[in-house]
Amino acid sequence: MGRLDRSHVPDAGRGDGSIVSIVIVSFNTALELVACIESVERCVGGMPHEMIVIDNASSDDSVELVHTRFPAVRLIANSENLGFPKANNQALRLVRGEYVLFLNPDSELQPGTLQRMVAELGGFPERAAVGPRVRKPAEFMSPNCARRLPTLWTELCDALWLHLIFPRSRIFAWKYYRPWDGTTDRDVECLLGAAMLCRTEQLRALGGFDESVPLYLDDMDLCKRLGDLGRLRYLSGATILHHYSVSTRKLPSALIRRLGLQATYCYFVKHRGAAYARAYVAMVAGAGLAAFVLGFLRLLGGSLRKANRRWNEARVFVDWAWRSKAVTYTLPRLRQ
Repeated sequence: MGRLDRSHVPDAGRGDGSIVSIVIVSFNTALELVACIESVERCVGGMPHEMIVIDNASSDDSVELVHTRFPAVRLIANSENLGFPKANNQALRLVRGEYVLFLNPDSELQPGTLQRMVAELGGFPERAAVGPRVRKPAEFMSPNCARRLPTLWTELCDALWLHLIFPRSRIFAWKYYRPWDGTTDRDVECLLGAAMLCRTEQLRALGGFDESVPLYLDDMDLCKRLGDLGRLRYLSGATILHHYSVSTRKLPSALIRRLGLQATYCYFVKHRGAAYARAYVAMVAGAGLAAFVLGFLRLLGGSLRKANRRWNEARVFVDWAWRSKAVTYTLPRLRQ
């Protein structure tokens, strides 16, 4: 693995009293990365901190922009795309802060958020991590920033859209703690990896992110292991604006769905056992067959667009359930 470290920061092991280390892993998100770093500079105030950017071999001008515009940022430019978990672990070995904030490059810190997160983690030793209210520009809250870890029931409700049809149901939207609306703080099972503050020592003791898990499993897996050490706290008054980057928007929706199915399957294998994972495969296959029927109902209701959406999802479900689970899904390299 080749890499370029353009930094004028002292060596990692020496310690400089930083309270929080902010880690950003980037891949072809130059403009969003700049906006993210600028938001940190605006909102960090007088809090001692450091920023570490790990660039996963971007083909845009991410590296040059960070190098020229933000000389205080420690920049590691990898010669290949190592993936999200491995790149975060690469940064974890370098951080000097007592706390580490994992922040997606398509996110923007809001005023007071970092200070609130550090206070809420530092003031409560029983907590292993805290996360903010993550929202897109046109919404109050992205539900995945405060959710339960996956079970067969939560995934069935998601697959059949029951959580959308009955958004306030304690039964069908149980994964998102409904009818709770996200306006109050609470302990949760899973935070969003796009913005999560943890204790550096605990992360290192856990070995950081599991580098063997597929995309979209990394934060669920880490939250499960952190939850064994302490509580995970969602903070309604701390806010992150999340734009969702071009790295995700340009990917085919069918691939995104397959990645999600594979990640959940691997989670069940690791944390619930092989039998539970096989039951999940059967559930996905059943949900796929049901989606074909629901597509015809949508067509009878006069919406070909909604029918096609259901059929496309059904084909992904059935095809994924039928195929070997030993397959590794890779992301296409996106051009700017």
